[in-house]
Order: sequence, then C-alpha cells, then structure tokens
Amino acid sequence: MDKPPFSFRNLLTVKNLILILSVTIAVLVSALIGYFIGFNQVQEKLDKEREETQHLMAQIEDITKAETKVAHEEEASVKGDMETATVKKELKALMESEALSARHEYAPKDKKRLPPPAELRPELPVKVCGAKLVIIMDDVSYAHDVAAIRSTGLPLVMSFLPPSPRHPESAALAASISGYMVHLPMEAVSFHQDEPVTLRVGDSIETIGKQIALIKRLYPNVRYINNHTGSKFTSDEAAMERLIGVMKENGLVFVDSRTIGSSKVKIVEAKYGLRYLGRDVFLDHEDGVANVKKQIRDAVAIAKRHGSAIAIGHPRPDTIQALKESKDLLNQVQLVRIDQI
Repeated sequence: MDKPPFSFRNLLTVKNLILILSVTIAVLVSALIGYFIGFNQVQEKLDKEREETQHLMAQIEDITKAETKVAHEEEASVKGDMETATVKKELKALMESEALSARHEYAPKDKKRLPPPAELRPELPVKVCGAKLVIIMDDVSYAHDVAAIRSTGLPLVMSFLPPSPRHPESAALAASISGYMVHLPMEAVSFHQDEPVTLRVGDSIETIGKQIALIKRLYPNVRYINNHTGSKFTSDEAAMERLIGVMKENGLVFVDSRTIGSSKVKIVEAKYGLRYLGRDVFLDHEDGVANVKKQIRDAVAIAKRHGSAIAIGHPRPDTIQALKESKDLLNQVQLVRIDQI
C-alpha cells in the first residue's frame, strides 16, 4: 500500500503539537532557570564584592583614624616639647634675672637702691680671730638650687621657700638637708610677685598660728625662720608682736632679713626677752661676680669687727661662682650655722 504524501496538516497533529509545545516550554524553562541561576550568581558576586568593598572602606577608615591620631599625638608631642622648652627658657631667664637677686627682697622697682643698713652693733676693741660668719642662701626651691649650693663645698645655710604650685618639692628637698631654715613670705611695701601664702599685716593670731603650724608640719626640723620680702610686715610692730609670740610658743626663732631700715623686729624681740639676729650684708643685690666678691669681703670684715656676722645670698650663678673663688678669704673666718653664733 502506498504511503500518503507529506503535508503540514499531517505534521500539525495534536500529538505533534503537544511535543513541540513541550520542547518549547522546556527550552523556555531552561533559559529561565539559567537566567535566574546566572542572576543569582551575579547577585552573590555583587554582594560579595560589596561586602569586600565595605570591609576595605572600614579598614581605610580605621587606618585614616589611626594616622590622624598619630598625627595629632605627634603634633601634641611637638607642641608639648616646644612648651617645655619655652618654660625651661623662661625659668632660666627668671633664674638669671634681677627677680632672684637680693634686690627683690627690699626694692623690686628700684634697680639702683642699696640694701637697708644693718642693725648697728658696738665694735670689739680688736679684730676677733676665729670670727664666725653665717651665709644664708635664700629662695631655695628646686633640686638645682640645692645642687648649686652644694657644689661650692662650703657649709652654707639653705633657707627654703614653702611649697607652692611653682615649686611643690621644696619641703621634700629640705628633708635631706642639715641645719636648714625656712624663708617665710611676708608682705612687702611694694612687691607684685607674692608667694601663694604670704603673711600680711592684718592677719590675726589664728591665721598666723595656722601658717606656722603648717610650716612645722612641712619642715619638722626647722628652728630658724627668716623673712622673704616682708618690708611692710616687719616694719609693723603689732604684726610682728603677733608673729614673734606665735613663733616663741612653737620654739622657733626669727632672723630679720632687714628688708627695710625701719624694721621693728629688734624692738619686739626685746619685749619677749629674745636675742636679736639680723642680716648684716646682702651678697648679690648687684649682678656680677666681682660685686659679690666685694660683698663677701665686707661680710668677713664685719664678722671680724663684731665677732660674728650674717650674710644673705641666693643660688644664682654669679653668687655661686664668687663663693667658690673666695675660699681663701672665707678661710679667715669660721663658716657656721645660725645656731652657732
């Protein structure tokens, strides 16, 4: 039997249509699945790259913060070094300035004014052999002051300023020093660089008592106190009576730095039956090694005339050098502590 001829009508039977449709759907599904698989893979890759980018940005931010912190620290360090250098420079300038000469004790504004005269004493009929000289070094506040004074090899008496924010270790330094004194800040006629705690003429006995009690706690071995500035206080008899009375009750002795010629210390101490001790010579009211050497010669001469003398200096470079270079002259007297005259 012959086969029927080929035709599209025969091809498009239901069975064939179903097959073609199935293949088409399969292809479309495969393409769609491939698309979604590819999309998901791309999305995952993008998500991964996004996470890596975010992580990298976080690292960069951390590094930037760290670098900024280091830069700030370095800047602060440099600034701190500069500030430290400035403070050291100012301190050095202050140490070498007129403010630390003896003149600030009695006449801070007048650079040509001479020190007030010493209390008059009768001369001995002949010069004394073995005369005694006390050299008090005022304003001792820092370790370098102590080192400078010790470098002279001489038995000098160190008088320490009470602690303050500028020199907080002054009391601690005194603990290792034998025979030290305290340089007590007292009100001056004209002085604008007062220590934080300065006794004033209007202070009550209670106020003075508290300050003296504090001094004794800070300096448990102190026996002698001399005045830092104090031209106004020491010339006020009532104020000195309150101070000397409190000091006597506490077993302390006042040494008059004589920052003013009208000092009432001798009069008040006579009322209390006390012996007067006062400064005879300021060593460094004028700058220059030669000037200090001249004052040392005067101090030695006064000691020989009266049997003893008290000189006051400061731990300044000129003063330290002059003392080192005057040892032969100083050998003509006995250098002693204040309690030995």
